[in-house]
Amino acid sequence: MASSSTPARRAHGEVAEGDTHRAVVVNGVSSDDEPSVEWGWHGHYPKVARFAGFVVAAILLIMIHGNHVGKEEDIWLVALAAGFFFLSLGAIIRARTSWRR
Repeated sequence: MASSSTPARRAHGEVAEGDTHRAVVVNGVSSDDEPSVEWGWHGHYPKVARFAGFVVAAILLIMIHGNHVGKEEDIWLVALAAGFFFLSLGAIIRARTSWRR
């Protein structure tokens, strides 16, 4: 077996004799750990995630206008919307002040 293969690749039978696989390392992430690194699809989208939190909060508030009779649903919708709103707002504040620490 090739010396560049990891034990996990050998255990799953993914490495054949004479394999010349070379791991690609991008920003400290190896292609042996996450294969998507090799073709460039690897990363996070923090701005999109923060924006999505606000969108979800807005959708939850829009759902208050519905055909339900009880107010228990409204309480849950408002509480969950407030949770998403404050989590997204907290992520923005942490991102803006992280360079100061």
